[in-house]
Amino acid sequence: MNCKTTLDYRFSVAPMMGVTTSSARYMYRLISKEAILFTEMIASQALYRGNNDKLLFKQETESPVVLQVGGSDRELLKYSVDLANNKNYQGINLNVGCPSKKVSKGKMGACLMKESDLVRDCLSSMIQGTNMDVSVKCRIGVDEFESYEFFRDFIHNVAQSGCQLFFVHARKAYLKGLDPKKNRTIPILKYDYVHRVKKEFPHLKIFINGGLNTISDCIEQMKFVDGVMVGRAIQSNPFFLENVDNVFYGKKIQLANKEFIIKKYFDYVKSNIDQVSTYELLSPLLALCFGVPGAKKFKQQVNDLIRARDIATLENTYLKLIAA
Repeated sequence: MNCKTTLDYRFSVAPMMGVTTSSARYMYRLISKEAILFTEMIASQALYRGNNDKLLFKQETESPVVLQVGGSDRELLKYSVDLANNKNYQGINLNVGCPSKKVSKGKMGACLMKESDLVRDCLSSMIQGTNMDVSVKCRIGVDEFESYEFFRDFIHNVAQSGCQLFFVHARKAYLKGLDPKKNRTIPILKYDYVHRVKKEFPHLKIFINGGLNTISDCIEQMKFVDGVMVGRAIQSNPFFLENVDNVFYGKKIQLANKEFIIKKYFDYVKSNIDQVSTYELLSPLLALCFGVPGAKKFKQQVNDLIRARDIATLENTYLKLIAA
């Protein structure tokens, strides 16, 4: 069975724990209409037992959004697919790349790269339950399994599920000795593994992630793969997205009106201040002082205003920042 592709993944914003919340996605969508957005990873078990309305909250303006799930229980993953369908997500992605100890304990994330048959069977179950895109996000290896041959065989076996969409962080994962933060920077980037696998499996859609810090980095990768996925560079500076629609989707150049975006985002903050945590609402704003002289002092000032919930002063502070 083939996995139907409905979205254009030339540029995606990576799923990031504690970062790609509904509020952050709302801001990203104000800047780019075309980039594909991903949720934080949500455990399939949490979706089965928890408050789905809260866990899967999404505003229509955020679409297209892909729900990322973690897990290895086929029935729970099928249930997650049903929820994604019902909550109007545009795709679902299985996380096979997260190296955290807690995630591994729950038999989720990068530890599953050692069990490609299980990943294949999980994806096969997920595909049977939906017409939306089903994809997987993985690494190029894990622990001592770091050869190109291991990575190629993993992709080949998992693709037997019918899944055609592979988002690959071009580093291996260390399950012991490195925390998730260090796992994002210390393992060596091996873009050539990802380029080679695309050559070997031209019928698969291969998207590259890891170490892409500029639009130029992303453009260079498009020579070898079907799309790019960027995470921390966007967390650090959401306006990274302002050229994406033009460069990757050929839309007419229309640079982001930063003042308009700030005002629009503060309208959103004011209308959600009693429903959503203040931290979630305002943390996407902290990134906007990227590269500003005296950024450390400015961030401290912003943190103080957040604690005081002084939204009016915060808005004026940001408008002055953008004007300057």
